Amino acid sequence: MTAKTIYTKLCDLRGQPRAAQPARVSAPPLVTLAEAGIHFLLAAVLAGAVVFGARAPLGVAFVAAAGSGLFGALALVGACFGSLTALDFSAGLRYSAAAILAFAIHFAFYDWNLLRRPWAMPLVAGTLTGFTGFIVQSQVGWRAESTAYLILETSLTAAAAWAFRGALAPMSRRRKDKPSAAARRVGPLALLCACLAAIAPMEIFGIPMLAVAGVGVCALTLFSPERVMGWLGARPAAGPASDPRAQRLARQRLENTAQAFRTLYDSLRSAFRTPDNDNDVATVFDRAASRQCRACPLRDRCWKTDYNTTFNALNDATPAMVERGRAEKGDFPRHFADRCIHFPDFVAAVNEELASLFYRRQYNARIRESRAAVCRQYAQLSDLLGEAAAELGQELSPDVIGDRRLRQRLAEWKLDVRASVYRDGRGLLRVEAEGAGCSALSRPGRLKDLSALLGVPLRVELEGEDALSLIQQEPLMAVAGVAARKKTGETVSGDAGTYFKRHDGKLYLLLCDGMGSGPDANRESTLAVRLLEQLLQAGVDAPRALTTLSSALALRGEETGGFTTVDLLQLDLFTGEGELFKLGAAPTYIKKGGEVRQLRGRSLPAGLAEGESSALDRFALRLAPGDCVLMISDGVCPGPEDGWLRERLAGFDGESPKDLARELVTQDPKDATDDRTALVVRVDRRT
Repeated sequence: MTAKTIYTKLCDLRGQPRAAQPARVSAPPLVTLAEAGIHFLLAAVLAGAVVFGARAPLGVAFVAAAGSGLFGALALVGACFGSLTALDFSAGLRYSAAAILAFAIHFAFYDWNLLRRPWAMPLVAGTLTGFTGFIVQSQVGWRAESTAYLILETSLTAAAAWAFRGALAPMSRRRKDKPSAAARRVGPLALLCACLAAIAPMEIFGIPMLAVAGVGVCALTLFSPERVMGWLGARPAAGPASDPRAQRLARQRLENTAQAFRTLYDSLRSAFRTPDNDNDVATVFDRAASRQCRACPLRDRCWKTDYNTTFNALNDATPAMVERGRAEKGDFPRHFADRCIHFPDFVAAVNEELASLFYRRQYNARIRESRAAVCRQYAQLSDLLGEAAAELGQELSPDVIGDRRLRQRLAEWKLDVRASVYRDGRGLLRVEAEGAGCSALSRPGRLKDLSALLGVPLRVELEGEDALSLIQQEPLMAVAGVAARKKTGETVSGDAGTYFKRHDGKLYLLLCDGMGSGPDANRESTLAVRLLEQLLQAGVDAPRALTTLSSALALRGEETGGFTTVDLLQLDLFTGEGELFKLGAAPTYIKKGGEVRQLRGRSLPAGLAEGESSALDRFALRLAPGDCVLMISDGVCPGPEDGWLRERLAGFDGESPKDLARELVTQDPKDATDDRTALVVRVDRRT
C-alpha cells in the first residue's frame, strides 16, 4: 500500500501579453501529455531512419538528447519500438541496446555536473553506438568500407544528439543542462532533415499509422519550435509577448488535427469487420465428412438416399456436443452410430473441427476487442487535441480593480516588482509578478497582506528567480489516514492506493485491488495506480482516464491475465462537489453528520470491462466540512453484513482518520484471509 502526503503540483498557465514586460507563464498539465507524445512519436520515427546503407543511429541520438525524466523514458520506448519494427531483428536489438544504455547512464548520473555539459551526452551516445557496432562488426568481419561507415555512424550519432538537444530546448525548460545557442539554431533544421530521411522511403498509400502520426507531429513541432511551444502555453527562454494570431493559428491546427483523428476513428470503425472465417457449427460436420466419408462405400446412402436421416442425427447431437466442448458417442442416435463403418474416426474428426471452430470464434472475438480498443484510443486522442485547442482559445481576464490595488500597495512597499492580477476561466484569482523584489512577496506576512488586499486567500504556486505566481487558495482541505494489512503468509499486499491534489484544487483518492494476493496482485494494482495518477496529473478527466486504463489492462490481460478493481474519488476543494467512480470495487461509505450512506457499484473490474465510459459506476457527491469518506478493499468487510463498520464510522469523531483506518483493518483478531486496506478522508474548512 502506498500512501502519499497531499501535495500541489506546480503547473504554469498562459498569461495575457503586456506592452512593457510580459509576465512569465508556463504550460498547463495537458501540454505535458502532448509533449510526452511528441517525444515518443519522434523517437519511433527517427529510429527507422536508415543511413549509410543499413544503419539507423538517429533513434539513439534522440534518446540521448531527450534526458532522463518522463520525456526521456517515452523517447526510449519509442526508439525501441521503432527499431524493432522498422529494422531487421539483429539491427533492432543493437540500436535498442544502445538507446537503453544511453538512458540508463543519464538516469543514473543525472546529478553529475560533468554530464550536464553540452557535449557530454552526445559523446556518450556516439561511444555507445560505436561500441555496439564494434561488437556486431567483429562477428561478421572487418572491411575498409564497414570500418569507415562505423566511424561515420559514430560521428553522426554524436552530432545528431547535440543538434537534437537544441531542437528539444522549448520542451526541456525545466532541465538544468541547457543546450548551447548554436544547437538551438541548428537543432530544428537537423531534426526536420532527420524526420524527412525517416519518412522518405515510405509510399503514399499503405503508410503505417506510426508514420502518419509522426508526420503530423513533425509538422506541428518543426514549423517553429519557439513559436509552437508559445502557442501551447510553454515559457520560451526569452522573447516578446505572445502573438494572438499565432495562438489562433495553433488552435486551428490542433482543431484540424483533432478532426483528422476523429475522421480516422470513424473510417476505421466502419471499415473494421469480422474476419471472413466460417464459424457455423454446421461446418464442423461438413469438414469432418469431407475427411472421413469421401472414400466410404456408404457415402451415397448416408448423404443422398438417407440425407434427412443423417441430417437429423447430426442435428440431435449438436446441443450436447457444443455445451460439453467435444462430441461423444452417446450424443449421436444409435441407428447412425451403428450404420457408420468409420464412426470412431468420424467422431475424432468432429472433435478436431469443433476445436478449430472454437479457436476461430475466440480469434474473432479478440480481433473485435483489439480493433475496438484501437478505435477508442484514436477517439480519445481526438478529444484530447480538441480540449487542447479549446484551452488555447481561453483568455485570462484582467482584474482591473485588483490590479490597481496591487500596484498601489507595491508602490507603498517600494518593491521592484511588476505584477498583474487575473481571473481564470473558473473566476479564480491569479497574480503574476516579476522583479527583484518577488521574494519579499512570498513571505507569510506579505502574503497575508495581499490576501486581505485582494479579498481572497492566496498561496504560492510557482516561485523562481525574480518571478512569482500566486493563486487563490482553496477554502476546503482534506485530512487523510491510511492503514493496510497484508494477507497472512504473503510478503506484500495486493492492494495499492494514493491520494493527491492537483494544481486546479481537485483532490483525488485512489484505491486499487489486484486479483488475488501477493506479488502478482501487487504488481497489477500498483501499475493501475501509477497509470491513473499520471493521466490525472496530466489533466485528463477522470472518466476518460479510467476507460483508457480499462482498455489498456484488457489488452495486457490477453497475455498476462488478471484484473484490478478501481475506486476513485474526485473532489473540488473550492466547491465541495465531487464524483465517485467505481470499476468492480468494494462499497464506499459516506458520512454526513451522524448518517452513513453506502455506495455500491455493479461494474466489472478494469481489464474485464469493455473500456467504454458507460461501463463505469458514477455517483455525484457534495461534501461539506466535517463529512468523511471511507474507501476499503473487499478484505475489510468480505460479507454482506457491514453493520459493525457503519457503527464505527457513524461514531467517528473526526479527530484521527488514521486511527479509524487502523481499527478497521485490525477488527478481526483472527489471521487475515485477504489483503485489507482502508482509506479515510475528512473534509475540513481551511483556516
